[in-house]
Formats: sequence, C-alpha cells, structure tokens
Amino acid sequence: MTSREPDVALEVIRGLQPGFDFTRADDDAPFSFSLNHVGDERLSVDRLDLVCTGRGVADPMTAYTICELSTPTVVRAGREQLDTSGPFLFPLGRIESSWEHESRGDAVQVDVAALDELARQHFDRPGLRVRFTGSAPLDAEHARDWTIVAAHVRGPGGEPGAFENDLIRDGLFRMVAAALLADFPNDTLDLPPVHEGSVAVPATIRRAVAYMEEHLAEPIGLSDIAAAARLSPRGLQDAFHRIVGMSPTQYLRRLRLSAARADLLAADVVHRETVTAIAHRWGFAHVPRFAAAYRAEYGEYPRETLGR
Repeated sequence: MTSREPDVALEVIRGLQPGFDFTRADDDAPFSFSLNHVGDERLSVDRLDLVCTGRGVADPMTAYTICELSTPTVVRAGREQLDTSGPFLFPLGRIESSWEHESRGDAVQVDVAALDELARQHFDRPGLRVRFTGSAPLDAEHARDWTIVAAHVRGPGGEPGAFENDLIRDGLFRMVAAALLADFPNDTLDLPPVHEGSVAVPATIRRAVAYMEEHLAEPIGLSDIAAAARLSPRGLQDAFHRIVGMSPTQYLRRLRLSAARADLLAADVVHRETVTAIAHRWGFAHVPRFAAAYRAEYGEYPRETLGR
C-alpha cells in the first residue's frame, strides 16, 4: 500500500491501530507513505515508511507492538523516553513519537488476549494476565534472540500465503509469543513453572497461584488462598516454601508489586494518576510500606517509576 495523501495514510494506520493520529510539521512539504501489512487478529507483521517531518500519537496502544526502527525517532510513554536503538516494546497506553524527514521501521504486533491465553495454557494458570514491566529486552543476548525471531517472521511470515495456512500461522504466533515472553521483562518470568526438572509442581500450588491472580486486587488472605488450594493454611505454607521457596503471602505481594509496577510504567500523569491510587488499587493500604517494599524489589521508589 502506497500513497501521497496524508488522509489516506491516516485511515490505513488507524485500521491497524485505532486511536492513532499524526501531524506534519509542514503541510506543504512532500509526503509519501508505504505500508506492507501481513497478518491476522493474533499476529501481524508490518513495514512502515512515512516520508515527512511529524509527530504521532497512539492513545491507547491496543496490542503488544515490538518495533525495530531504521531512522531516528523519539518515542515517549508518559515522561519516559524509550530506547529505540534496538528492538523495543510499546507499553499499552498513550504513546507519543516525533521524527525528522522520515520514519521507517518494522513492527510485530501480538494480540493482548491471545498472548494471555497462550500464557495461561503454558503455565496452567486459568486467571493469568501478562504484565510487561519494561520496554527494552532483558539484555543484549535477549535482544539478539528477539531480532532473530522477528527476522524469521518477516521472512516466511511476511509472505501473504503464510497466513493462509493454519499450521504455519499458528506456529508463527506461538514462536513470536514465546519469544516475547522470554525476551522482554514481564511477570511470568517469576512464575513457578508447571514442571521443575522432572518433578511436577503440585496441583495445589497451581490452584493457589491461579486464585491469587484472579483475585489480585481483592482483600484476600492466607485462609482464602488455602481454601482455594484445598489445603490447610499450614499445609499451604509448607508446600509453598518447599516448591516455590517463599510463603504464599510473599508470593502474593510479589504479584501485586509487579501489577503496581506495570501500572506505574503505563500511568498517564496528565490525568493525575498517583502512587497512592495505584498502591490502593493493588491492595497496599499503607503507602510508605508499599514504597519500601517496591524499592526493595525494583531498586527505585514508586514515584521514580511514575516520573519516567
């Protein structure tokens, strides 16, 4: 798809990313647009080229979008400027970008609900929702891993015929989803696996974790979790220490801290989202204790995360 009409470009992009808008610095300057899009509702691969100087806003991002840009572009999520020198993940929420002369890059989009469903199946957690806690890959090695996967998808996956074959389409989605969960920081990295070595994690632990995830924002306690796991509180404590290496309440707190961090990173300071509101949302009634626990877990205070 190519066009020299800005209105056509905007309509096409909005078809892929509702809520997107862009403005040109000079309406009289030359403009061109090209887009190569292949995919389905779970996974898509895009190559976009906008020739103009301009600014873009996506409010909100509605899918997990991982970009690799080949032209300098400034991308901001709230007050945080994202590192666009390598592959990066757009946080869900409002994103602003700006560029000079041209914005060109490749993007892989993964549907939020489809990724959650795959993670639930893989970890055997019925209520699991994936929360990403950063936009950059875990490290340089994981960045290379993602780049290899994305290049493979842009190869055979970039051909229209690939998405006409159910097996290939499903395989591409699973490969991309697995790489996304493995290469970018998210709360599934801390989950106890369904199997540790050759020893299966007991169903009682899986039931307990699933209950925590389904009721994460509710005032649940040890007795509630134990009832869901079909164990006594003491039995659940012993099982968690033996299998997970921490108590159920410690594990619950880590889940809530992870959820709070995701909200802090995605917070819209323009609409006055506060540390207190986010802390209360995830069950932390005492904000100073929340701040201390958060700093112990992530090495910074919640207000620092919110201010980025």
